[in-house]
Amino acid sequence: MSGAFQPFSTTDDQGRLVGFDADIATELARRLDRPAELVQVDWAGIQAALQLGKVDLICGSMAITDERQETMQFSLPYYVSGAQVFARRGTASLDGARLGVTEDSTYATYVHEHPADFPGVEILRYGSEAEIIAALGTDKVDAFVSDRIVGGFYIHKAGTDDIEAQGDLLYREACGIAARKSDTALVEAVNRALLDMIQDGTYAQIYRRWVGSPPALDVLLSSWSDHVGLLPQARPAADAAPEKAAPQFADRVGQMLPLLVEGAGWTLLLSLLTALLSLVTGTFIGLLSISRRAALARLAQLYVWLVRGTPLLVQLFIAYFAVATFFNRLFGAEVMGPFGAALFALVANTTAYNAETVRGGILAVDDGQWDAAAALGMSRGLTLRRIILPQALRAALPSFGNNLVVLVKDTSLVGAITLIELSYAARNVVFQTGQALLPFLLAAAFYVVIIGTLSLAVSRLERRTDGDSP
Repeated sequence: MSGAFQPFSTTDDQGRLVGFDADIATELARRLDRPAELVQVDWAGIQAALQLGKVDLICGSMAITDERQETMQFSLPYYVSGAQVFARRGTASLDGARLGVTEDSTYATYVHEHPADFPGVEILRYGSEAEIIAALGTDKVDAFVSDRIVGGFYIHKAGTDDIEAQGDLLYREACGIAARKSDTALVEAVNRALLDMIQDGTYAQIYRRWVGSPPALDVLLSSWSDHVGLLPQARPAADAAPEKAAPQFADRVGQMLPLLVEGAGWTLLLSLLTALLSLVTGTFIGLLSISRRAALARLAQLYVWLVRGTPLLVQLFIAYFAVATFFNRLFGAEVMGPFGAALFALVANTTAYNAETVRGGILAVDDGQWDAAAALGMSRGLTLRRIILPQALRAALPSFGNNLVVLVKDTSLVGAITLIELSYAARNVVFQTGQALLPFLLAAAFYVVIIGTLSLAVSRLERRTDGDSP
């Protein structure tokens, strides 16, 4: 699940996934007698995570569509809602309006397919309803389309009185739990467990807890009409899950800080490990790029060209969905998880920039020093190690420091492959609180401290090496 769709999935003040989807998933796993691991996956990559075996089921309020059924199979619907337009009270027309939707949702598709109902609108995509509400409050959008329940929830949470539902539902959506095409037995087991939950009252209990009203079971069950053959006998009510304590959310700064500190820890660990490893690999690739062996030099230059010519986000997805999957399948175990994939991509990326820094530092050393060393009988390799490279690395320190600063900020992208670093931790706080500014201001303060400390360390190293100069 995405963790960005309150009240269906979000994170609490401990960073744990909670919500209607989370409770349904946990209860299903309990009834299937299987361990449950709730995984937060960015919505843009959630289907790829399923297909490549990173997760077994998507219990993330995914609407059942013909297009999705071509690549996945769904359980019976576990809730039915619909798309609703929300706008400021008194809005007479959406003609030419700026319309907010969540990215990769079915809402934008519907608007595109019904231009007569939305003449001249400009569609703006956001990561969550919380961000859309914040955009409405700062006049960046005029209206938005969302799930009826979710949109109303975030409007209420934001305490916004002048935004309301406009007209009837655009369409109804039945949301199911998605699995791979090959996992038919698992889907059938999920269907049986869903019916059990409805019959013993557990489903209604979970629904009331998160939505605040009883579920429309007649609407839900009517959507099951094509799947009567899968419905088993009722199980006794004794199987119902016990009532859970209400989760706590990070509404105050003191509650936000532990989540951000944990995220900052991942950011700092990734940054330092990447910096150390890429310094070694970058120096190696930089040396190869000036090799007298043309094939090696061209190979190193091709590597730098490829890495610098592709976005880091693309490299992260390749590392997570391709490289990590390859090694995990090769060894038959999870040998490379999200952290390993993120480290792999960041090292590969930073290596290319450090290689160019090293190459530039070597070329900046006066050619006469090569000649002087040769006159003393030193080999090219010995000259490089003892004379040229120490000077090149010393001269390149400011550039290495700049690469380090960029690296720290680049770690903000690893949340796309399920690693909750500082920026994604801030996003999670936004999702659970609806406050779009404060969590990012706090995250910015953490970045300033981290980058400032690392920059200071690099500056001190520069002064020390300058002091060693003759």
